[in-house]
Amino acid sequence: MPAHDPSASSRLVDALLAAHEILAAANIRHALLGGIAANFYRREPRATRDVDFAVLATPADVVTIVEAFRRKGWSPEVRTNKTEVLRLARKDYPRVDILVAGTSFEESALGRAAKIVVEGAEILVVTPEDLVVYKLIAGRAQDYEAVAAIINTMGELDAAYIEGWLEQFGMSDRWARAKEEAARLAAEE
Repeated sequence: MPAHDPSASSRLVDALLAAHEILAAANIRHALLGGIAANFYRREPRATRDVDFAVLATPADVVTIVEAFRRKGWSPEVRTNKTEVLRLARKDYPRVDILVAGTSFEESALGRAAKIVVEGAEILVVTPEDLVVYKLIAGRAQDYEAVAAIINTMGELDAAYIEGWLEQFGMSDRWARAKEEAARLAAEE
């Protein structure tokens, strides 16, 4: 197992701030999500290796984003599967992934995002409910663990909101599974 690198978290913050600065300068609405966002809503932060943002962007905006990052020394790679993701690499930073909003849920999540302050910079982060929906749609083991931690830390979440979106995606059963996982973890504490 590799030794703990104490500078890893500061490099994540540096990458987060650099990406935020580029997106803000390009007037692209963006919000933090993923593991870093989850750490704002849980008692015990978990390690993550990348920075994730969601953006509200037209196809022309995506071209603008790619060029803006290239000018700052990043190597962008556009990936499309069910969603469009811009994966950004730069040798001195951890990876940054930018998810282009393509559903009404993703657009809603960006509209509901709340401001946080990271080293003096105001950055939007998706709400805990929207992050729960994102994570349950992804549905990986690490996502269920993150959702359980959010449930156990935040207490009251807008369950009707979460259930409504999951129902639209045909994933209603995932909320019940996440609550069961939260109860299991709470019992272990």
